[in-house]
Amino acid sequence: MIKNPIVVSLGEPSGIGPEVFLKAIFETSLKEQLGLITVVASKKVIKNVSQKLNYHKTDSLKIIEVNLDSDVILGKPDKKNAPYVIECLNKAVDLAHKEKIPLVTGPINKKVVTNTISGFSGHTEFLKEKFGCEDVLMLLANNSLKVGVATTHIALKDVPKMISKDLIIRKCKLLDKGLKDIYGLVAPKIAVLGLNPHAGEDGSFGIEEIESINPAIAHLKKEDFDIVGPISADTAFINGGYDAYLSMYHDQALPVLKTLDFHHSVNITLGLPFHRVSVDHGTAEDIAPKFKADYTSMLEALKLAGNGNII
Repeated sequence: MIKNPIVVSLGEPSGIGPEVFLKAIFETSLKEQLGLITVVASKKVIKNVSQKLNYHKTDSLKIIEVNLDSDVILGKPDKKNAPYVIECLNKAVDLAHKEKIPLVTGPINKKVVTNTISGFSGHTEFLKEKFGCEDVLMLLANNSLKVGVATTHIALKDVPKMISKDLIIRKCKLLDKGLKDIYGLVAPKIAVLGLNPHAGEDGSFGIEEIESINPAIAHLKKEDFDIVGPISADTAFINGGYDAYLSMYHDQALPVLKTLDFHHSVNITLGLPFHRVSVDHGTAEDIAPKFKADYTSMLEALKLAGNGNII
């Protein structure tokens, strides 16, 4: 099912991250390929969740041990876990960077992590800052749709001032490269969404399309990118015909993607020295004690990271 080595961090230990990882391994043929998978975690966390799931062969997992002093209560996130979560992530990231292998991440509880890192807003921003990347792109994908996000975890009121010609050009180039590198597309066709209703309707509902988005698309076309837009977001997904879309903000296109196929969706970070693939769901502490979490997104993340042209 996978061909290449990968490293995994499980995220918040009181959530469903450890559960969906173990299910994705031991409920599928991935259990025959454990030599390609390294997980950074507390052995105690792995053991406790494995016992609840009645998995008895987890000793064969390749684990980079990170000590967790506090007891984990499933469903109850604890700020004391924050240093552990960050240490796991940092060790997994460092291995991915050193070995040039993909990183798969489980979900993090941002409120917990901000106890250690003030202002932490997500993996994407954290990794960008850690490696001093000029730019990164959040790409959400499933079998039906692929959407890049021009702005990530910021307040909606702040989005318009972030939109610029330069931003759109950079994000489209990252998206184009990612589609080529990961999915093997030769000449990706990308549709850029407008920011405002009806893509501004010639300035009637905003000027971002006129001042920033249109000039960016014109610039990219001169460089022979296959780019169209700006397209009104309310009709952009009806007829398809594009390999991917660039949305202007987080909730502009993600509801469409998740409605089409939530469980098979993954989150990819483009622009890092390695590729990072993540589940496209949160920590779900409310269902963690029930051990009923769907592991499909984790399985899709592991498969995508471990196959093809991911780096």
